[in-house]
Amino acid sequence: MEKTRAVVTSVAAVILVITLLSGPLVPGVTVASEPAPVELETGNVTVSAVEMPSQVTLEGGSYGAASYYLDAPPVRVQFSKLTGRPTLVYELRIEELSYSRTTNHFLDDSTGDTYDLTLASDTFTEGEIDRDQYNGTVTVRKRDGAGHGVVAARNVTIPVVE
Repeated sequence: MEKTRAVVTSVAAVILVITLLSGPLVPGVTVASEPAPVELETGNVTVSAVEMPSQVTLEGGSYGAASYYLDAPPVRVQFSKLTGRPTLVYELRIEELSYSRTTNHFLDDSTGDTYDLTLASDTFTEGEIDRDQYNGTVTVRKRDGAGHGVVAARNVTIPVVE
């Protein structure tokens, strides 16, 4: 019984020492391992087809709201090759409004052969919108181990829908 008590006391002492050494009391000492960093923009992505939206809309707010909501449909991308962790960037520019929005999409081996790139929605105040339509540009860019480049670009009409 005394031997069991000594073993339990020894184990408790070892746990206490490890806890104190790996805690905030002793900076720079840890028994935990750092997670491996995620390697983004590596590998390669080859796009075989891109379905770009022909139109993006600015829709007036409901119930008298003095704002407009940007609705940009997704861009469908089909891959012929995808390895590593490349990035695709969906960008919308509206020069007349001095507006640009990008959304990064981080891909990996589980992405599949087809992927829908989405763009985060945005709002404009009633004072910013003074036309019935605007011209914009939708661009898809890739970032991978081979570098950065434009995959597809298209001019789009952006009607203002009340």
